[in-house]
Amino acid sequence: LRIALEDMGYKKVTPLMCRVRWGKPDDSLEPNTAYTHLALKVETDDGRNLLADVGFAGSNSMAPVSMDVGDGPQELPEGRFRIEPSKHDGFHVLEVSVKEEWRPLYEWRDEHAPFVDQECSNWFSCTYPSARFTSQFFAHTIIGEERHYILNEKYYIRKGHGVDKEIKEETIEGKSRLLELIENVFGVELKETKGIDRYLQ
Repeated sequence: LRIALEDMGYKKVTPLMCRVRWGKPDDSLEPNTAYTHLALKVETDDGRNLLADVGFAGSNSMAPVSMDVGDGPQELPEGRFRIEPSKHDGFHVLEVSVKEEWRPLYEWRDEHAPFVDQECSNWFSCTYPSARFTSQFFAHTIIGEERHYILNEKYYIRKGHGVDKEIKEETIEGKSRLLELIENVFGVELKETKGIDRYLQ
């Protein structure tokens, strides 16, 4: 995404290392999640700063979120979002409104993340035995107004958000159906499918 944005003409695209807070236990005493997520701070020609993120899947905003101080809650296609100072000094947190309650998605310091830190974070996420991306099968895409995603043996289609959302659910029956969805819905042709069966119940 950073390469694409820079190719489109955005001159300042800053990678930010983030601590995931969505669905995590309280971390008031000290952080209990590592820097395993990457988002981008994008400066526009008119001096605005936007948070761009296409990698947090089901709960984040696919539209950019304004990072400028004083913007307050923002009504975006996937819901109501805001950026606030975190309870941890020097951090900011992205929050989403769920049933009139603000819930944190992730937090970050406003500083450029060197490539070496990105590389270490990626290596951990792709190799640690209990990391989400080594212990679960996951795919996600947006088609029109629908979010399509697979989590292990379940295929979901979600339209809308909050109390107005509609969700269709399918239990994936077998490897052939999973590969059909991956190719036809998500546009990915897997060259190697050995071991994929372990994600199907």
